[in-house]
Amino acid sequence: MTNILEVRDLATHFFTLDGVVRAVDGVSFDLARGETLGIVGESGCGKSVTALSILRLIPPETSRIVGGSVRFDGRDLAALSEAEMRTIRGHHIAMIFQEPMTSLNPVLTIGTQIAENVVRHTGVPWRAALERAREMLDLVKIADARRRIDEYPHQLSGGMRQRAMIAIALSCNPQVLIADEPTTALDVTIQAQILDLMLELKEKLDTAIVMITHDLGVIAETTQRVVVMYAGRKVEEAPVEALFAQPTHPYTRGLMRAVPRLDAEAEIAGRRPRLQEIPGIVPALNRPIAGCAFAPRCTFATERCRAEAPPLVTTSAGHAVACWETARVLEAA
Repeated sequence: MTNILEVRDLATHFFTLDGVVRAVDGVSFDLARGETLGIVGESGCGKSVTALSILRLIPPETSRIVGGSVRFDGRDLAALSEAEMRTIRGHHIAMIFQEPMTSLNPVLTIGTQIAENVVRHTGVPWRAALERAREMLDLVKIADARRRIDEYPHQLSGGMRQRAMIAIALSCNPQVLIADEPTTALDVTIQAQILDLMLELKEKLDTAIVMITHDLGVIAETTQRVVVMYAGRKVEEAPVEALFAQPTHPYTRGLMRAVPRLDAEAEIAGRRPRLQEIPGIVPALNRPIAGCAFAPRCTFATERCRAEAPPLVTTSAGHAVACWETARVLEAA
């Protein structure tokens, strides 16, 4: 299977009054055609900045991509002009943002917002673009699409606004869809519907997806491969089954333990385990980090961990981890 997206040693820094914030610090991954890749981690670990960096949407006044490369279908996106990037965004690579109410234009109808993307990238007449907008609302299962294209974002429910965002993103049949926390603001029933819809459209349109989330349940349900990020770095990568069967990095194990579990037998016996939090806080990214960034919060950390950053090592087929104490972690498991 060939790769449609290749990210190599991506580094994005923010320049603030408190110093240089290393939001993304040497992240690499591949995305194959038609694949769904999950990127998971706590808030502030660099997931969203990675996505924005791929599309070169980070604010130029305060931030800059200082290293690495992003290749889409063989083209280096960093070498393209802004005009060339505008032909990529929304057409070949599209993005669903976290909160649709702040991403949709409140003074334009839903139909207009879908149609303008179609006109920009395909050059079809406005009437044809509006018909495409209606087709897209049908495709994302918004009832009475012919009426809804004339409504404004505030007239739609949260689930419908998210469907409209998906319709905009898919209106030009992109090869890559980046979904940044697409279900965060939705209740669990609507969340399940949105995830099912995305997977259905993925199969129908053969679109590769980067699913960014902090929800391990979403990762387990939707992805084939997972990248775990911490403090701007990739600490583990594995096929989704392997990651859940044998999480190898202490941070990944901590995330797994923090997931609520509904174990009826344990509750009847009065022995349901309490949720286990990860002690400590994420390190400040505006200061150099010596050694492993997770070491101050890790029960397996040694002096070597605090002094020397571990390299990312592949331990088995497709399973890579950046940890000096892998053997001890696996023995403890």
